[in-house]
Amino acid sequence: MEALSLPELLFFCLVIVLSYAIRGSAGFGGVTVPLLALVMSLKTVAPMVTFLGLISSFAILRDNYRHVVWRDLWRIMPWCAIGFAAGLYFFKTLDSRTLAQALGVFVLVYGGYSLWATLRRGSELRLPMGAVMPVAGTLAGFVGTLFGANAGMFFAIYLDLLKFAKIEFRATVAAILFGLGVLRGTGYAAVGAYDRDALIACAAALPLMGIGIFLGNRIHARLNELMFKRLVALVLVASGVPLILR
Repeated sequence: MEALSLPELLFFCLVIVLSYAIRGSAGFGGVTVPLLALVMSLKTVAPMVTFLGLISSFAILRDNYRHVVWRDLWRIMPWCAIGFAAGLYFFKTLDSRTLAQALGVFVLVYGGYSLWATLRRGSELRLPMGAVMPVAGTLAGFVGTLFGANAGMFFAIYLDLLKFAKIEFRATVAAILFGLGVLRGTGYAAVGAYDRDALIACAAALPLMGIGIFLGNRIHARLNELMFKRLVALVLVASGVPLILR
């Protein structure tokens, strides 16, 4: 892992703990990569976060796999595979700044709308799931592979529109991210992304991730349905802002 100053190292620790506390409570989170990319190479951050995502998804599923809605998971995974293939192809060549900013605007707008909808009854957006599913799955696979994260936001949109209860939402999005993480991890290994820096970063971040997941599990247990929907909306907003500012 590239040498970090003491303030950068403290920032690294704080981002990992807070990001995986969000991941543990909501089942997903999109702030890890754009924040760590401020102090580290994206080529190191992306494979590291993919590895951590596999471990954190497994930790969530260990106790909640019975609540996974497998029908909706299997419907979206083929689209994720298509996006993964495209994302891996462009991993080393695509200029990601403009794309990241455009995605940040989209996610920020949708997250803001979702938060507003929880405050105003009868304002739910109705979109055809036949159109949402392939778009969300393909974008999640593509963006998740290209940046190493930020895929959960698209699954959150998909599952939010299906009106899942919080426990089914969390378990299903964790299962989807686990499946996508296996694809991404295999792809990164195939193109040599797990070099010395990435492996050191994985080892350093692993115990911090454990602390974050522990805290997130406690947060999740204390949220009612309305609070959970608002948390999802706030995570979406928080995911969009760093992308716009990259």
